[in-house]
Amino acid sequence: MRPLVHLEASRLRIGRREFFSALSLDWRPGEHWGVVGPNSSGKTTLLRLLSGDLAAPGVAVDYGFPGRGGGDPAARVAVVSLERQAEELAAFGMYAQMRWNSTEEESTPAVDDWLSFESVEGIGPYELRTVTKAEREAFARRRAPLLRALRLEHLLRRRLAELSNGETRRAFLAKALLSRPRLLLLDEPFAGLDDESRRLFAALLERLARGRAVSILVASLFEDELPPFLNRRLRLGNCQPPAPRSPSPSKAKGRPRPGRPLVEMRGVRIAYGDNVVFDGFDWTVRAGERWLLTGPNGSGKSTLIALMTGDHLQSYANDLRLFGRRRGTGESIWDIKRRIGWVSPELHLEMDPAQTVMETVLSGFNDTPLYVPTDTPAKRRAAESLLRRMGLFGRRVDPFGNLASGEQRFVLLARAFVKRPPLLVLDEPCQTLDAAHRARFHALLDRLCEETGAALVYTTHLPDDVPGCITHRLSTRH
Repeated sequence: MRPLVHLEASRLRIGRREFFSALSLDWRPGEHWGVVGPNSSGKTTLLRLLSGDLAAPGVAVDYGFPGRGGGDPAARVAVVSLERQAEELAAFGMYAQMRWNSTEEESTPAVDDWLSFESVEGIGPYELRTVTKAEREAFARRRAPLLRALRLEHLLRRRLAELSNGETRRAFLAKALLSRPRLLLLDEPFAGLDDESRRLFAALLERLARGRAVSILVASLFEDELPPFLNRRLRLGNCQPPAPRSPSPSKAKGRPRPGRPLVEMRGVRIAYGDNVVFDGFDWTVRAGERWLLTGPNGSGKSTLIALMTGDHLQSYANDLRLFGRRRGTGESIWDIKRRIGWVSPELHLEMDPAQTVMETVLSGFNDTPLYVPTDTPAKRRAAESLLRRMGLFGRRVDPFGNLASGEQRFVLLARAFVKRPPLLVLDEPCQTLDAAHRARFHALLDRLCEETGAALVYTTHLPDDVPGCITHRLSTRH
């Protein structure tokens, strides 16, 4: 039986990194693959090769099925990854704070339109193509159960810019499946999803696999996160042991004495039309406190972060005080941001891959993703010191985009600390990190918080992603 895909790689090296010394893969009908390995093992690179996004000397990829309409067979391969997500969102001019700007968010489509027949099929508004009633009805039959399975029905009127990280992830999964791919390549598909979304999506994938219309590949850091219906395995690099499923015990030596309030929310109400996120919400974050913020997708974690960072427009209509000053009393957004170190998946995707590692860290002084050459010798020394602690000083002149994704997260941690802010806001900072990188990230974060005295707000969906320095916990579960 002819393979759906045959990949032969004698060697693959990109820059300083060698991914494969030799790799041969035959993907046959009825097979569903799990690819597992730690950060830097080559999972994402393998998916880019299989999808046709990357061509490299010494690597050959042959498809054993026709393309749609007799065209390029790679058009029958759908990829869901953070990189693909970033590319499509960038085409709308999206940036991390756009969802909180009620005028700019209108430049992005509503979820209903984005998941429409025309959008999925790539039919432009001026393209002359006859679409039959039968085609539309078949599309509607495919779409309805997908929307239910991925809990997207109540989001159809929302715009892409308004969605949380987890909601955006689910929408991209839906669009990939609606394109009727022959091969579905999923790179860390559960990243950013809460437990219920993970369960629902895994069940949906299993139903698709039983239908045999699509062959599925799931790439994951941990073997125990691979869905059980996958019947073939490929292990890259030195695979990590399964991630522990119980919360890490706190290593904090008791709660610190209460410090001055940095964030004060009193009776906060946040609503979007009839959708009320918070009503009568109170929360105070004091100097030196380290908060763990948890809750399912769409429960308001991102809203709280936007209130803290000064990005949410509804903050002016609420009793919100940041660093001792009520919002709307003449302070600028930059007065707030210079006191906050921030890491998030959205910020990660905004960083310029062509900037050097040193420039990326120095951009933290200016509170923008782009480096502005206003650094001083003292600022450079601070950046160099942090890069040494991260083990990345030797990469300081390399482009940020040349680093593995795990290394990039440590660069962003250095960027958050470089100006020694009184408050750190780390939104899913260990998303897509393997166990070894995550443990090292936690250890560095614990030490830096202790040395600087910074307060911390840390969000996560994963029960094992709990830094030892945590002293307080808040759940947004309704």
